[in-house]
Amino acid sequence: MDYVSPAIGTIYGIEPDALLGSVEKWAALIVPDDRDIALANIEKARSGEAVIHEFRIQRPADGAFRWIRTTDFPLRDNGNIPRIGGIADDVTEAKLAAEHSAILLAELQHRVRNIMALLRSITNRTAEHADSVSEYRELMMGRLLAFARVQALLTRGANARVGIATIVHDEVSVQAQHKGQYILDGPDIELSPKAAEVLTLAIHELATNAVKYGALSVPTGTVTVEWSTFEKRGGPWLAFNWTEEGAPSRPAPDPDAPHRRGFGSELIEARIPYELRGRGQVTIEPGGARCHLEFPLQDGASILETDAPPRATVFGGAIDMTGEPDLTGCRVLVVEDDYYLATDTARALRGAGAEVMGPCATEEDARVELAEQRPDAVVVDINLGPGLSFKLAETFKDRGIPFVFTTGYDAEVIPAEFEGVERLEKPLQLRQIVGAVAKLTKAA
Repeated sequence: MDYVSPAIGTIYGIEPDALLGSVEKWAALIVPDDRDIALANIEKARSGEAVIHEFRIQRPADGAFRWIRTTDFPLRDNGNIPRIGGIADDVTEAKLAAEHSAILLAELQHRVRNIMALLRSITNRTAEHADSVSEYRELMMGRLLAFARVQALLTRGANARVGIATIVHDEVSVQAQHKGQYILDGPDIELSPKAAEVLTLAIHELATNAVKYGALSVPTGTVTVEWSTFEKRGGPWLAFNWTEEGAPSRPAPDPDAPHRRGFGSELIEARIPYELRGRGQVTIEPGGARCHLEFPLQDGASILETDAPPRATVFGGAIDMTGEPDLTGCRVLVVEDDYYLATDTARALRGAGAEVMGPCATEEDARVELAEQRPDAVVVDINLGPGLSFKLAETFKDRGIPFVFTTGYDAEVIPAEFEGVERLEKPLQLRQIVGAVAKLTKAA
């Protein structure tokens, strides 16, 4: 490169003058996965074609991966192309925004479909148990309002947990004729979104049944709701009890009539065991309904949540060491004569937290580094240009410095004295190098 604009320093995170000279300096900043295509586009521009292409780089200044869009074009002189020009733009934020929008749209579609499926199920089950259009309307309105109340609680914040005291009070107080009709007793336990969703609908069904047939249908009836935690199967569980007293007497069911489990009973006795891994039981006593629920207090997502998926980040391809072993505090010497492989290895190791010595292209350079400081581990190629050489390996072995070979040769060329040394065969994944160094330093 003959000229580099000062603006390149901001985009590439490097002093502009550092890119002058060989194009290899520029190409070394590109992640290995994108480098060949980027260089091929440079050749197209040299051949007279204007090209627009995108690639990822890793900025030396902060280690961040960024997306770059470059327009390369020929600079003609009397029909010849002595030079090419290029205009670079950092498009990382635009690409991430577009990707995040696509994720949000897909997540929205997924959640809307789930909610519609649940509403369809509620609609069908309500129709099975309603005896008239007016009763169907009343039941559906009540269930949709309960659904809306729990949705309002869950959307106060991302992954919001809901206090059980709030749920119980909201569902019971709206149905009671006066405050003296209910007693609520228990700690304000925070429920996961899934538990809050299912329990709200269950309490709504209990309260609605109490208004129609049970203790809340008469001014003198009472409902006592108690809840507590207990240990079971190595974790905390919720125990929930609903007890009605003073309900008017109900006619005995016809023994010849077919048994039909109501919507609320199915929700309590079937859905809670299925979705919350607990158990539920409802019985009708002379004083009114009694219900016992218990389920483990564990995390669970609700289809009513509206928290957004996390914003995406740029994946750095082969040199992105996210999730790989942490090499913080580890000093690693890299000895490799291939420029791109050497710089990529160094960047991968730094990405894992290591301090890199070199990289060194020759045995002489490596010995200079060794004279200045001792590495914790070494990544060394056995052919640094002139041919096979194990002199450096002998030095590392004599000094007790752990090392790993990188080579394109078969195992037969490795001397017997180094048969216990790990050999990473080229072409290799940079994650292999990080993993091998992690094993060396752990063993040391």
